[in-house]
Parts: sequence; structure tokens; C-alpha cells
Amino acid sequence: MKRTFQSIVLIFVLGVSTVYAEDGANLQSKAIPKTRSETKKVLGELKERTPRLPVPETVPGGTNPASSNVINGRARRYYLPESWLQAERWGNEAQSKVSYELKTQCFWVVSRGNNCHYCLGHQEHKLKVAGLTDDQIGALDRNWDVLDLRTRKGVELARKMTVLPFAISDRDIAAMKSEYSDAEIVELVYSIARFNSMNRWTDSMGLPQDSQMRGESVEFDSPTDSKWDQGESIVVAGSDVVRPLPWTWEECQKQFQVAATRSPRVVLASKEFAAETLKQEVATINDWHRAIASLPAAGPEMVQAWTEMLSDTELDPKIKAAICWTTARCNRSAGSLSMAAQFAKRLGVSEQELKLWDSRGQANLPEGLAKAIRFADKLTCQPTKITDADIAELRKEFNDRQTAHVIYTAATANALDRLTETLSLSVPSQAAK
Repeated sequence: MKRTFQSIVLIFVLGVSTVYAEDGANLQSKAIPKTRSETKKVLGELKERTPRLPVPETVPGGTNPASSNVINGRARRYYLPESWLQAERWGNEAQSKVSYELKTQCFWVVSRGNNCHYCLGHQEHKLKVAGLTDDQIGALDRNWDVLDLRTRKGVELARKMTVLPFAISDRDIAAMKSEYSDAEIVELVYSIARFNSMNRWTDSMGLPQDSQMRGESVEFDSPTDSKWDQGESIVVAGSDVVRPLPWTWEECQKQFQVAATRSPRVVLASKEFAAETLKQEVATINDWHRAIASLPAAGPEMVQAWTEMLSDTELDPKIKAAICWTTARCNRSAGSLSMAAQFAKRLGVSEQELKLWDSRGQANLPEGLAKAIRFADKLTCQPTKITDADIAELRKEFNDRQTAHVIYTAATANALDRLTETLSLSVPSQAAK
């Protein structure tokens, strides 16, 4: 949206300038804290935040007692159809192959990399409840040499999947196999992918930090050793992160063939097992189904939730297809790109129309579609820079519930991108050429 100089107001608070639009929307992204003390300070201050979309104090329902009363649980139940929430398990299998503590440490690293203060606060609280000291949490940000090898490999993968998802290689997954079985790798990859999705949802919604979790007070007041208040974070994106441009149309055509012919980096469940687990015909099964079928509880829930999300018509499915196409191009995820193209084709989208879904081009698209595409691009490539103004722009074209659906679709598509690309899952090409 174009803004004149007169439409911007500078408000100075404590010597720091904050830029607001005429409608009061903050045009600046939140700062990335540098030290341990700064991190805990901003996590505590988040309790005073006003969400970007209104969230009632009480919302009926909730299938997950652990999250039913936190504001994220309320926001999801208020704005999202119940059928979308079947995947609330987030990879926490009844008989999980990867420990809760390890996955929580990975969630902390993902949230630090995405600068999602809401999720980072939750993981801080959960790690302390699990018995980790403030120094041990500080080490996640500064010194992985003190971690055992299994944990270190896990958080290394979490960091790379978060800030460098397009750079995951065969070597990265091969290196995991000294500490993890193939089934454990699939579970960890799935969990890390979903953590990235959760960050993008809660941070875009601008959710305030909860004062309580599971009946316990959430505080960030433990003493910090001085060694964690100096030096650089090894999690936050630095000079090692150079995000390439989204694939061009010509590159996309080549990636359909890549997705159709590549081999997975881990041993997957058989098609027959996946079909039985997911209650689908064998002919419909591809590598994505085979991967998540190894999660007997979360897998079927995820497939059902994804299917319901794409087919729901409250937000135009073509907009959802455009969002999925955009995140896959930006993340350079060949498998997700092929799936997005097939989804668009089922909706009757022509090749010419698909070419126009370019977040950085000058195509004359309907304003709502164009804004959804631009938002999906920014949420994918610059999740740390989402502002009040970004959500305010969506609300000019969509009602609040539809706005939430744009956010959730883009967030979930980012998870699918990371799952398919990290595991190098093949997807048969049916895209029009």
C-alpha cells in the first residue's frame, strides 16, 4: 500500500522512535534481543501486548487440555474450523521416539531463529519445568559444545531447517544417522517443521504472553550468568544466511521433474502400510503420506487437517493455492511446489494464471489475492519482520476470520515445505506445462 509522508507519525518513547501509520498500526518489526537478559526482558514484556486480531477471554471446546486455556489455544478455536485442529498433537506421539525435552529444546531454537517471542516464552517455561537451568537454556543460544551429541545434532537440524530450509542436503541427513534412526529423523523433522508453522501463526497474530501455563505462573526472572550476556547468538540468522530469490517460472518447470524423480533421504513406510494407517487407497499414496504414516497418531490427524484446510471455502481455495505456491517457490521446495501446482490445477487454474502468482512481479491481480501472496512471501522469507501494518493490510481485504485463515494457511504451508524438502520426498508430477 502506498503511504505519503504525511500519513506517518513518529512517536518518541524513551529516546527510541517508533513509526506508526495513520490507523495506529506499528510499521516496525520487533527487535531481536541479543543477550540472555534482553531475551527474558522482552518475553516478560510480551504479557502486555494487544493481539492483532481480537481473542475472547473464553472460547468453548478444545481437544488438548494442556493448551485449551492459553491464548494460542483460544485463538485457534475462535478463528479456525474444528476440523483444522485435529493436528494439535504437533508430533507428540503417545509412544514418541524422540524425547519431549529434546523436541522442546529444538522448539526453543526454532523460536529464537524466527524471533517468535510467544513460542520462545512457552519453551523457556517448559524447559525449566523439565529441570533445565538458566545456564543450560543459555547454552542453546551460545554454546552447543556443552550439549551431548544427540541433542547437538537435533538443534543443529532445527536451526538449519528454520533459517536455511532451502540448503538442507543429503549430507545433513546422513550426519543425523549416527544418533537417530530413520523413524526418529522423520519424527524430528515433522516436529521442527510444525514448530516453524506455529511460530508464524502466533507471531503474526501478535499474541501476548500467557501469565500461566498448566496452572503454573509463567515468569522469566531467574538469574542470568554474565557469560550468557556477551558474544553472538549462534541461532539468530547472521551472515551465513543468504536467502536466494524465489524460483522463476522456468525453474519451477524443472523442479516438477526433480520432485518426481528424486529419492527420499530416509527409509519410509511402505505404500500399503501408509494406505492402511491413513485410510486411503494405495494409488493415492506418495512419499509425503509414507513419511507421516510413521507417526501413527499425528500422521492421520495431519492428513485430515490439511485436506480440510484446503477444501474449506470460507477463504477462496484459489487464494490458498496461491499461498502454497508462493511459500514453495520462496523456500525452494520442489515437492511442495508440485503439490501446490496440482492443487491449483484441480481448482481450474490455468497455466497463464499460475504464472501471474508472482509475489515480486507487477501482475495485475485482484487486490485480496495480491495481498495474500505478498504476505505469504514475507512470512516465509522474513518472519522476523512481520508488523501490525502487515496484518492491518490483510484486514482491509478480508474479515478477521478470513485474515486468520490467510495466516494459518501460509504458516502450515511453510511446515509442508520443510517436511518435503528436508526428507527429499518425491511427488509425481501432474502439473500442466
